[in-house]
Amino acid sequence: MEKQRKNKLLKYLLILVIPIVFTLVGYYLYDKYVVPKKIAPSAEKIIKEKAKNNYVDKDEKVEVVNYVNELPNYRAQYNNQYIMGKLTIPQLNIDALVTRAANNEYYLNYNYYNQRDGLGVPFFDYRNTDLVNDRQINIYGHNTRNTKYYDELPFINLEAYLDENIFNNYKTAYLSIDEKQIEFEVIAIKIITNADNEHMKLVFYNDNDFIQHSAKLLSNTLYSRDDDIKKTDRLLVLQVCHYNPEGSYLLVICKEVV
Repeated sequence: MEKQRKNKLLKYLLILVIPIVFTLVGYYLYDKYVVPKKIAPSAEKIIKEKAKNNYVDKDEKVEVVNYVNELPNYRAQYNNQYIMGKLTIPQLNIDALVTRAANNEYYLNYNYYNQRDGLGVPFFDYRNTDLVNDRQINIYGHNTRNTKYYDELPFINLEAYLDENIFNNYKTAYLSIDEKQIEFEVIAIKIITNADNEHMKLVFYNDNDFIQHSAKLLSNTLYSRDDDIKKTDRLLVLQVCHYNPEGSYLLVICKEVV
């Protein structure tokens, strides 16, 4: 009698559990393989425009020889001494001032005027205190699903790099700091979750440590064109929140052009 009771209970459990398992597996497969990747309309517009023109307007080089430092003017305009640079990716319509605070939280919720603003502004990692010599520079920016604010968040356009043709044809980014303007080449696109935070490593004990870090950083990329990082190379990593999958981040990994 006891054995029959256990078998009956097991049968009920299976009847209850199996549909739940199938539902969860089905949802996972649907979300991963059926639901299209959703990106911001501004990024979609860039992709469509470039495709329509058959990508003929490839990278237009910015004159870097006669660099004029405009950052002091921006600091005066916004009364903000924490404006430390400007990121420009001409073909993606990105031309954004970059701040730096004493931590990585402040400019998530403050604007260039240092007024509280949930949209935040792009900012350097607080550990990037030597922008001339740091081996890796990280810049972070917000994303949103609220179409009302798309035009106010320049890093949203980084999502255009999810299109392989955009990645292959528009690979030049410029970082202006006080001392000079630095040209970078976009070499990899990567989608990560909180479990993968290799890009947050900014302190390197020696050349070998940097090379090992670079190899990990450039593993499991969506697209990549250069995984041969040398000890003399410098990296720029642009990070923006991503929603496919939920809670992920889009990384645009760049290498200095020398």
